[in-house]
Amino acid sequence: MAKEEPRSISRDLKELQRKLCLLIEFFQNNPKVMAFTKSPVGQYLDRHPFLALALLVFIVTSAVPVGFFLLLVILTTLVALVGVIILEGGWRPHFEKH
Repeated sequence: MAKEEPRSISRDLKELQRKLCLLIEFFQNNPKVMAFTKSPVGQYLDRHPFLALALLVFIVTSAVPVGFFLLLVILTTLVALVGVIILEGGWRPHFEKH
């Protein structure tokens, strides 16, 4: 049983490597990615991989708080809109008898 485990792990790693190669090839053949890598910014980031990684990490980590802020803005706007409609009398319950 101990001899079978490394073979399956090796097979899994080869399968993972194949999938990663296909994913990288897909991104490299994307026309938008090709256009970006030919731009001056893309060429600069290609020559400075640490800066590219730092920029990627900064963008990903700052996207979470910005997303939460935008969600808060949208929810606050909706609640305020519903509150104004209810307080100004735009909504009347139908259980009143005339």
